[in-house]
Amino acid sequence: MIQVSQNVYVETGIFACNLGVITTKEGNILVDTPERPSDAVRWRDEVGKKGEVRYLINTEEHPDHAHSSRFLPGILITHEKTRERLAKLPVEEILERVKGTDPEGLPFMEGFRLRLADITFSESLSLFLGGQTVKLFHLPGHSEGGMAVYIPAEKVVFTTDIVFHRRKSWLHEATPSRWLESLKKLRELDVDVIVPGHGDLCKKDYLDEQAAVVEKWVDAVRSAIEKGLSEEEAVAKISPPDPHPKQPKTPMTEEQLNRAIISRLYHLYAK
Repeated sequence: MIQVSQNVYVETGIFACNLGVITTKEGNILVDTPERPSDAVRWRDEVGKKGEVRYLINTEEHPDHAHSSRFLPGILITHEKTRERLAKLPVEEILERVKGTDPEGLPFMEGFRLRLADITFSESLSLFLGGQTVKLFHLPGHSEGGMAVYIPAEKVVFTTDIVFHRRKSWLHEATPSRWLESLKKLRELDVDVIVPGHGDLCKKDYLDEQAAVVEKWVDAVRSAIEKGLSEEEAVAKISPPDPHPKQPKTPMTEEQLNRAIISRLYHLYAK
């Protein structure tokens, strides 16, 4: 774990998303969970050394942020869209994923049920714990239920997957206009440290680069549509504009991810 401010710690070395611990004198707040159940159990033991966990936050509904919440303590908070999406997810789909990615974690999956939020919100929510104020607000664009976790006194914000710091951005379910609006919200914050969903810690100056990646993907697909290309032709001819490498060991290959992104954007704009 890296201490990034007086009371905020970040773990960037556990697959797949970045994890956080916000400490207070009345207990702690966890931000996101490891994707693999075996890692989640080890993470639970590690964060337990820092004291009682009072709250657990999932910053979005995707597997790498939310599926292992069953193994972590604390009152669970998500955006309402995250809870809605997870409530419809078949447990069998999660079990199949674990079989392929975490054989070590299979013993923990006996009788598994996906954990749904105890508390949700639509636009914003503030937590007050042990003298610490934590502001949660909706940050859609990458996913429907994305949220920011902002700790004003620490000048730290967790951005969910609205920021991929020098890692290939996943636009496979994206709404680019909302993604860009979310980046504008982040620019307005008084922060020294940005904790991206993936990649190393960064500062606000990276937000422009992240916006450029989204805009270039949109421009590439729109250009293909304007030229009359079919979806398959667009997949074959578009050169991916994102200069960053894909995070290792994620479920899709680079080619599969590019296809998913182009397909998503093609269907958004070919109307």
